[in-house]
Amino acid sequence: MKEKIEFVPLDKIRVLNPRSRERKKFAQIVENIRLVGLKKPIKVSRTGSKDGVYDLVYGQGRMEAFRALGHDRIPAIVVDIPSEDRLLMSLVENMARRYPRRSDVVREIQRLLAAGDSQKQIARKLGLSESSVCAPGGPPAPPPER
Repeated sequence: MKEKIEFVPLDKIRVLNPRSRERKKFAQIVENIRLVGLKKPIKVSRTGSKDGVYDLVYGQGRMEAFRALGHDRIPAIVVDIPSEDRLLMSLVENMARRYPRRSDVVREIQRLLAAGDSQKQIARKLGLSESSVCAPGGPPAPPPER
């Protein structure tokens, strides 16, 4: 299965397995993309139709957030897979949705701190409150002097 990232018109993407999400969660997705940008492209498959329609494999929330932010195109991993597999992959993606373990979040905070990101930057990137991002061994570190 060959994969390629392309900018795909949002109005050419068909959602095979739509799902709803809480307004608060959706607002967080929109705000995170607005502040940080898209961290992971959506995945679509060409349908083979003459009008250039794609079927969404995964990334409905990101796609809808891009639309809400006024974009008309979105970075997408474009694949060519059979229609039965598209629906199956979409269902599996929704069922296997994994929320990061606390230890994964802590490791990512440590990695970003080591890379020199401020607590405010880390909170924004990870969608956390600034008070939940602490330097190792204690309360939040003061911001660096500029």
